[in-house]
Amino acid sequence: MTEEEAITAFADLVFPYSTRRFREVEEQGLKMAHYTTAESAALILKNRTLWLRNAQLMNDSSEVAHGSACLEAALHAGLGLRLENALNASHPGLFKAVAERVSAVDAQTRLQTYISSLSAHEPNNMLGRLSMWRAYGGQTAGVALIFNTEMFSIDSARLGIYSSPISYGTSDDLAVHLMEVIENIEKNKEILDNVPFESAKNILFNVLQFAALSHKHPAFEEEQEWRIIHSPLTEATAFISTSIQTVRGIPQMVCEIPLRDQPGLNAPWMNLDRLLDRIIIGPCAYPLQVAWAFREILRELGVPNPDSRVSIASIPLRQQG
Repeated sequence: MTEEEAITAFADLVFPYSTRRFREVEEQGLKMAHYTTAESAALILKNRTLWLRNAQLMNDSSEVAHGSACLEAALHAGLGLRLENALNASHPGLFKAVAERVSAVDAQTRLQTYISSLSAHEPNNMLGRLSMWRAYGGQTAGVALIFNTEMFSIDSARLGIYSSPISYGTSDDLAVHLMEVIENIEKNKEILDNVPFESAKNILFNVLQFAALSHKHPAFEEEQEWRIIHSPLTEATAFISTSIQTVRGIPQMVCEIPLRDQPGLNAPWMNLDRLLDRIIIGPCAYPLQVAWAFREILRELGVPNPDSRVSIASIPLRQQG
């Protein structure tokens, strides 16, 4: 086994949940829906960039703390020692090196992590998710940008971004996922033996970081969320720009993933025609006017078939108040 083959095999071993979820997406032909306000969606399309917002400013920012607490509980319940033994059996001191890196960036993870939330979307679903429209509908028009899963083909290494499916549950549920990772390492020691120390450290750091960032309370399971994650202080890249945007009245910095090819990126397939499947206008006071506006935006951007790409969710509007 070559070093490169060992690194690839080890990454598959320690991300079993993600591997299964990515396979489901492919087998079921799922799309990914990005729910946001119509105002934000219009800016995303016009600028051809997908926004990643600071995790502290997301609608469910407390869920980052939930994931961290569940991971800490699972590790202190005995799994930490078992993981330490499994790692050190191949590379003495590996567990300590991973733990030190996690500790060094813990505060940064909470304060300087930028996220874009997507929701798994069945290809024939023309309504969207009611729970998401409740968050974005009403007087503030909500929009779902439905992306093809080529969104996940964006080069993570050069862009410094990572895609992660959300798991849902308590610390006990997260412990089950972590146990699967540990057992995979124990049963395949020869693979880790062939992975360089630094490569193993970086992969395992991501395992723990994603576990903390991608585990939510079970009450949110209906959302079927995926996250695109970027940490600019550790994954800085020339392809991710930043700007100040106002989201629901709060000025804030956002990181911007390009939705078009960039010099040096060499990704000609990155364009709205390929990435954007369609747009669903959520229940709001003026759906016809909002739909017309988005068809015009697509037309101005040169996206083919703008009229057929925009539809209105036929869900009765429930006014607040």
